[in-house]
Amino acid sequence: MRRLLWLTAAALLVAGCSSSPGHEAAAKPPPDPRPLGGALDFTAAEYAALHRAEEREVGTCMRRQGFGYDAVPVGDVRRRAATSPYGLLRRDLAAQDGYGLTVQRLRKPPADPNARRVSALSERGRTAWEAALKGTADGPRTELTLPDGPTVSIPDDSCVAVARRALYGASWDRDQYALQSVRNSIVTATLDHALVRAAERKWARCMRESGFPYLDFADPFKAVEKRLDAAGSDRAALRATGEEELRVAVRDAACQGEAGLAEQVVRAQRQVEQKLPAARTSALDDFRAARRAALGRAEAAPGGSA
Repeated sequence: MRRLLWLTAAALLVAGCSSSPGHEAAAKPPPDPRPLGGALDFTAAEYAALHRAEEREVGTCMRRQGFGYDAVPVGDVRRRAATSPYGLLRRDLAAQDGYGLTVQRLRKPPADPNARRVSALSERGRTAWEAALKGTADGPRTELTLPDGPTVSIPDDSCVAVARRALYGASWDRDQYALQSVRNSIVTATLDHALVRAAERKWARCMRESGFPYLDFADPFKAVEKRLDAAGSDRAALRATGEEELRVAVRDAACQGEAGLAEQVVRAQRQVEQKLPAARTSALDDFRAARRAALGRAEAAPGGSA
């Protein structure tokens, strides 16, 4: 996953900053709290299996309409699965690529496996191919009104939508959007909980004692983003930013541990979820059943297990 310059920067920083292997192996990993019992989260292997299954369904739909289609490769599911909704850091990942920001900036966009196929079509053919994949502007659509107000419009005649219905079931998108809204509200309320705010103050003291005068958990992340924006395409500046990102993230992860942040998030999240009205999580049982069924279909298909 690493690219050129980042390989060198990461290797140098990990060698200089990470703890000894024996110490890390002996340390008990902190908890990894996820709202709603992790119903909306998947392991890297599950993300990969679901992606491949969805791409197979898209290909089947496209071929039925007379078009060729090459599956899009699985992306960085390891980082996606490990990313905490609360910004909690795993020390091993922090030592490898910090917050993942410089790595993402340096990573080349993945090649579109269908680009050559589509470019060889006539203008009318390209329009028809895109319409089959993504749906038509004047075609049938499903309108989903989310609990917090916005409306999501999904084209029913797209092969992407057909694939998702085949894999996940007809109610998946509606339930997922609704539960994602609940999940977001849980995260917001948990981070604003007195227990987490107290841990944040301890974390800030720890960071300040290490020379990082941050007040908010998001401050280091924002600082790296700002520095990346200033670096632009300057490779030397990007390298320096990558080194600094690793240094900050490693200390950030250590201070989170010293402040007992993950443990306080667990306690606060439990209290927040206990106060949720039942109506807000009414779709949870159906969603979990659909999730189990989708994973079963994905893992039973050829090449489904990772």
